Amino acid sequence: MSKVMIGCPVRNRAWILPYYLDCLRRLDNREFEVSYCFVINDCSDASPEILARFAREEPEPVTLVEKNCLYPGGFRRGEYSFSHLANLRNLLLQVFLESNCDYLFSLDSDILVPENTVARLLQDECDIISALVCNGHEIGDPGIYNILQRGREGSYLHIRDFPRNRVFPVDCTGAACLIKRAVIATGTRYSGRRGGEDIAFCEAAQARGFSIFCDGRVEGLHYMQEKIG
Repeated sequence: MSKVMIGCPVRNRAWILPYYLDCLRRLDNREFEVSYCFVINDCSDASPEILARFAREEPEPVTLVEKNCLYPGGFRRGEYSFSHLANLRNLLLQVFLESNCDYLFSLDSDILVPENTVARLLQDECDIISALVCNGHEIGDPGIYNILQRGREGSYLHIRDFPRNRVFPVDCTGAACLIKRAVIATGTRYSGRRGGEDIAFCEAAQARGFSIFCDGRVEGLHYMQEKIG
């Protein structure tokens, strides 16, 4: 049976963490063993207390890592440093490598996914595979998702025409990704050198011979502002 670690960096997400953690509890894990890891950083709200309670109450293993960098930027989209976020994500990768898990499911803390998400992505047997996540709500463009293709000049474009009934290849993705241990064990890491940290990670993975996909049958809900419903 596969072992899957689920986690992400967390900063000031008390407004959604109860929903997010409840979503994790509801995941169908009959076909895999689960553990959790959260990198808590520079919080000024109740996020650490909420995660500590989750760790006490959850029967499965939960690792909480506190990494306060006193970074002055904000925590909302567009306010934070990609290099800072890359370092936090790399800390999560380090904890993963110290575990005996076969896969990391990196799921951002403002995304709620269906119960069958991890089970479905495991069945796909890809090096890196994501669920669909719409990122265009804040700019009023519901056609922008977490999937990109690389153009001839090396720039990235959002994929707008994609199948919702199968797995398909992409050049870059993030937000809700299942990653095989081999991808991380060979040295693939996040970086802010290409702008968004996911771009550098995906480029590093492809340079090492790994392939990246998205499963169009699985879509999460992305809550980009402090409201639910």
